[in-house]
Amino acid sequence: MVNLLLGIPAMLPLHSAWLLLTEYSPCAWNTSGYTSDCGDVSMIEAAGWHRASVIIIGGLGLLVILAVDVLFPASTGRRVRTWLTASFLLPVPYLFTVIAFAIFN
Repeated sequence: MVNLLLGIPAMLPLHSAWLLLTEYSPCAWNTSGYTSDCGDVSMIEAAGWHRASVIIIGGLGLLVILAVDVLFPASTGRRVRTWLTASFLLPVPYLFTVIAFAIFN
């Protein structure tokens, strides 16, 4: 249940990573700013916000997942393997959202 709840805020970096790999792929990791020829101004600015989302929010999310799925079970004497297996539930809210948008759009 905890991993499903952690999957809700994890939707932002997951979606940002998806957009960087698909829609903003020419500008995804290009840091040359407005002098680059990877697209119009909106694409360059949006790619920057998505990069920040993946790095900052995704990094903080990984720290929380590490604390919940590794450090907490280890300190209470629970099996770490069970918690790590349950961490596969993290992308489930994002996948349900993507499927729902694909069906209703």
